[in-house]
Amino acid sequence: MKRRHLLSLLSTPLLRAAEPTVIPAAELARKWKRTKSLAEPPVEVRRTTRRVKKGLTLEEETVSVAVDASTETHFANIEFALNSDRLTGAGTQAQLEEIAKAMRAAGTESFLIEGHTCDLGETAHNKELSQRRAEAVSQALRTLGVSQGRLDAVGFGEEKPLDRSPNGDARERNRRVQIFRKV
Repeated sequence: MKRRHLLSLLSTPLLRAAEPTVIPAAELARKWKRTKSLAEPPVEVRRTTRRVKKGLTLEEETVSVAVDASTETHFANIEFALNSDRLTGAGTQAQLEEIAKAMRAAGTESFLIEGHTCDLGETAHNKELSQRRAEAVSQALRTLGVSQGRLDAVGFGEEKPLDRSPNGDARERNRRVQIFRKV
């Protein structure tokens, strides 16, 4: 009886999906704080369009942000309610607190917060949802003491998938928040 119980305890973690680990502030700060290096950082321009209200109409606006590509960080543990920009989960709050600590430790550096969705749903809806989610993360970081002037929030919708496979696991990986240090 004891042996069977022990075996079931040992096998249980193998059956459950692993929760994404919270990335500690010290690790993020090392990645995001600009160092005096002889080498120039690998610059990437993150480009998309977004709809902005101009008077009574909505207009397309091109957004281009230059980032240090080596500082890209994916946060699989920042979660939202289904089809919403409402942040959920204890893991989400813990990760946001670590991100805020790291950003404060990085001095005056500024950051690009990107929202991404999977390919389910209409493209325009996904774009707007990803923008709202990036802004929700930005707002949460401001609440945790990061200056608004240091944060840029941009939604990419389904434009930049990590995995193009048409299955649930790929779609889950594509629904994410990414943060880069701006150059």
